[in-house]
Amino acid sequence: MNTIRPNTLVIIRRNDNLLVQKGKDEKTGKVFCRLLGGGIEFGESSNQTLTREIKEELNATIYNERLLCVIENIFEFNDNKGHEITFLYSGDLLEENLYGQKIIKIFDKTDKYAEWVSISDIKKGAITLYPHEANSYL
Repeated sequence: MNTIRPNTLVIIRRNDNLLVQKGKDEKTGKVFCRLLGGGIEFGESSNQTLTREIKEELNATIYNERLLCVIENIFEFNDNKGHEITFLYSGDLLEENLYGQKIIKIFDKTDKYAEWVSISDIKKGAITLYPHEANSYL
């Protein structure tokens, strides 16, 4: 069944770096980066989702969160159509030690990691960031 998925994603910076999770479209072979966050559960606000997702993914606390925009993202991934309404936030991590780690284990997913990538490389097009609209907030 085709549905529209509401979610919350967050821009977390460290100087010229952005915290992302890398992914790969198995059908096209394209490697990309996606911001951290996830799906909004029924009865949950986008801000509550952000808090929950960062706790689940990094076992961390987000603060200084600020809603930047809402993005409608229609895409194709692994030959499947997707449609998301994304609440895009910026924020900081309370756990300062995470800013010193190159790769951070994502707790709620097996074999998945968050990592810091160069914002300059994203802006030059050397790294693909989804959703594309997030680029204008880097």
